[in-house]
Amino acid sequence: MGPPGCKRKEIALSLSEYLSEETNLMTCISVGDLLIKENSKKSELGKLIVEARKTYSYVPDDIVIQLVK
Repeated sequence: MGPPGCKRKEIALSLSEYLSEETNLMTCISVGDLLIKENSKKSELGKLIVEARKTYSYVPDDIVIQLVK
């Protein structure tokens, strides 16, 4: 976690790569990437994501939880 521009994703990816060398149990999940992917599918969830972004509000937690699962 950190402020915008602090390279959180790059740090998470390198940490995931480092830890998975030994155990193969670590995976990095980017919620932002999941939201973009779902939006490109033109699904019902994608429509809800677009509506939330139009109003500059957060995507509802239940949608994010569904995507991560």
